[in-house]
Amino acid sequence: MVSKRQFLGRRGWTWHLLISVLALASTACRAAAQIPPPLPPVSAGVNDRFIDVTRQAGIGFTHQFCHDGIMNILLSNGAGGAVFDYDNDGFVDLYLLNWGPLDGVTKRGLKVAREPNRLYRNRGDGTFEDVTARAGVAGTGFASAAATGDYDNDGFEDLYVACFGANQLLRNRGDGTFDDVTTQAGVADAKGTGISATFLDADGDGSLDLYVANYLTFDPSTISEQNPGAYPGPLAYPGEADVLFRNRGDGTFEPITQNAGLYAPMHRGMSVSAFDCDRDGDPDLYVSNDDTPNGLWLNDGKGQFHDAGLELGVALNSIGEAPGSMNATLADANNDGWLDLFVTRFGYGSLYVRQEGGHYLDEMWRSGLGRLTQNHVGWGGSFIDFDNDGDPDLFIVNGSAFTLGGTLSLLLENDGEGRFSDAGKEGGAFFATPIDGRGSAVLDFDNDGRLDLLATTLANRPFLLRNRGEQGSRNHWLKLDVRDRHGRVAYGALITVEGGGRTWNTEVLCPTGFLMQGDTRVHLGLGSASKVDRLEIRWPGGGTRTLHDVAVDQIRMALN
Repeated sequence: MVSKRQFLGRRGWTWHLLISVLALASTACRAAAQIPPPLPPVSAGVNDRFIDVTRQAGIGFTHQFCHDGIMNILLSNGAGGAVFDYDNDGFVDLYLLNWGPLDGVTKRGLKVAREPNRLYRNRGDGTFEDVTARAGVAGTGFASAAATGDYDNDGFEDLYVACFGANQLLRNRGDGTFDDVTTQAGVADAKGTGISATFLDADGDGSLDLYVANYLTFDPSTISEQNPGAYPGPLAYPGEADVLFRNRGDGTFEPITQNAGLYAPMHRGMSVSAFDCDRDGDPDLYVSNDDTPNGLWLNDGKGQFHDAGLELGVALNSIGEAPGSMNATLADANNDGWLDLFVTRFGYGSLYVRQEGGHYLDEMWRSGLGRLTQNHVGWGGSFIDFDNDGDPDLFIVNGSAFTLGGTLSLLLENDGEGRFSDAGKEGGAFFATPIDGRGSAVLDFDNDGRLDLLATTLANRPFLLRNRGEQGSRNHWLKLDVRDRHGRVAYGALITVEGGGRTWNTEVLCPTGFLMQGDTRVHLGLGSASKVDRLEIRWPGGGTRTLHDVAVDQIRMALN
């Protein structure tokens, strides 16, 4: 956008053969479109915290890019995916999205077939297997983003894919396969340019609803009047309304955008995040828009929303501008008990810190984030407590909106009071490697209590970065898999943890950002706290559960 692992025997042979076939197909497409080959593995230094384990983990994916370069605004955005435990084995799996030829967008006359989306099942030993064909999730179309949620309350996470054109809802059968139920569910939104989605229970009826963010109405004949020869920016195209689909509870949905007060046809959505902004027990929505003010849609508890973005100070940046916003990530940056928002932008990223009374202040300068991000086009951004010291740090993937070539990603450390500094050297060689970054997600794929990273790229391969921590670290952690009475991830549950003289407040999120959804389990870095004195879960729809003297350094399931 402009305003931005050696297997022996048969199993090993099968895996290598599959990767070879995929590589040949991808190479043919890239050669036809004159795109450079995928980046090699990044060699880690001895003291690097994050190491590139993509190849040894068995991730052989490459993003299909069917053009010679970034020739229009839709080609600038890239594709992402989702982190979710589709088979309920306790290890998170990876779903990565692909594009394909698209009339008016990709290179004219390019005769290549669409390459599939890929589902990688986590074996639990640090490696993944490609189960795409078996699971039936190859997908179709020009896929952008994915979100997961158990819309039918059967205890298995379902998968929604947002595309330029018809979206897909893939129902998890619970046997390792998925069923495309888009048509019968009524959630295709076939004319939209879907770029983000999230699940939430907007009206508190116990069934997950679905919000889809659409980008803009693209017309390939549009020219740039202000900058002849360049592709037009977002304001050259009409905005496109997002859609809220209400879950009827019978396997079908109905669009209720206007009735819910969410209709905004001139917005140009880039991502959507659902969270309980005011901790009143119902989910609100933050929509990051491109060159259009961002929206903070407050929920009245009955599924009626109004936009309070301008009123509460999160629509514009600190100098009153609405530069391209790609992504919002949520955490309590300054440890005052409230969730704050960091928004990646074309240039200066904004840190909206909640103030008394519910307003927000963009502390891009006091936090140091303005200076650290000013020379970058930030796309995916994720809060991550990479050292488990109890304070949320930041991972930001950057990349040019105009050319393929790569820029550096950022790892930024929080001092505990919402001030950030560059931790790229500690992060390691990856942070000195230029990539065309787009989506970002936080996960713990090996369940070792150290948070890992996943980044997708434009026209290249993803990066799975394992956090191997540091020698002698004594920081503790607790990971919570919070489930409601249906066995569903309890999106919207509010969490309070006390230990070691500190208190942490957080929320079970459907952790969507630009193109990506991360690990839904709640991870808490606890610093030196050797136990949790008190853990309270406030459930969506009412009721609380309180636990005392909870052991640390464990993954614990919490059930309603």
